[in-house]
Amino acid sequence: MSATKDPWDGHPDVVRLLGAPPSRWADVVGRVLDPSWQTLVLALVVSLRHSPDVASGLGWAMAATTFCVVVPYALLATLVGRGHVTDRQVVIREQRRIPLLAALASVVVGLATLALVGAPRPLVALVATVLVGLLVLGGVSRWHKASFHAAVTTVSVAVLTRELGPEFLLVGVPVLALAAWARVRAGRHSRAQVVVGLLVGILVTALIDHTAT
Repeated sequence: MSATKDPWDGHPDVVRLLGAPPSRWADVVGRVLDPSWQTLVLALVVSLRHSPDVASGLGWAMAATTFCVVVPYALLATLVGRGHVTDRQVVIREQRRIPLLAALASVVVGLATLALVGAPRPLVALVATVLVGLLVLGGVSRWHKASFHAAVTTVSVAVLTRELGPEFLLVGVPVLALAAWARVRAGRHSRAQVVVGLLVGILVTALIDHTAT
């Protein structure tokens, strides 16, 4: 009796991933620059800089991270466990719809909650940035796969430069280039998909900056 054929066999994203030679460094960079860790760092930096004390800053950061990271990734893990999504990084574009909708719902609730309970305005703006980013990536994903790593790293560099000063670009730009290299080297994305991710990050940053001014 023959084994059931995987419906995603031959999918371009799967073929590219399986065809990429192993690279420990690309995998390490991908894990370190995972969007979840970047969001946590951004929440901590923004909360601590705009809260009256460390305790409240940590509390606000924890609240934002719960809605923007913990709940969406827990739901994603459930989808992976049930076989609805192939892997945690959602290599197949067509499988992004449900995880994105789940993340959107969580972030919307988080944004409303933080705004209502009086969270620091820069933190509320950061969560709004996450929401806009998900909306844009969700729209783009209907036709083209964009790199979440590239998009989130672009936004991270912009936010941290705003918070810490232009000197951060000396670190941020090389990190952004490293993130782009790692996604292509690991076979997770094509060069075009990384470029689209970078463009999404730039667009989200521009939209938020325009709204804030």
